[in-house]
Amino acid sequence: STLRNIASWRVKETDRLSAMATELRKLGAVVEEGEGYLRVTPPAKLQPATIDTYDDHRMAMCFSLSSLDGSALHGTTVRINDPKCVAKTFPEYFDVFAKLALQTLL
Repeated sequence: STLRNIASWRVKETDRLSAMATELRKLGAVVEEGEGYLRVTPPAKLQPATIDTYDDHRMAMCFSLSSLDGSALHGTTVRINDPKCVAKTFPEYFDVFAKLALQTLL
């Protein structure tokens, strides 16, 4: 998959384009990063990873979704460093997410 016309991601709270590439690679994706695009080839199976948020609530929320693929049921863990960064916009995000994840995965 290719995300195009996303050069503006470089000038947000963090360089989200570079941050996304770095964190996706931790999950096992093959990522090509260009000036204004990301080309992502997902892994056949997610790799266990500890995701850095760069103090960016959107990074924490985005990468939490990777756990919904069911890999956690087979021991693959995705940990989010500094999950409290979501307090900026949605303090109860991970409480709500946990309920949704249980419904989705069971």
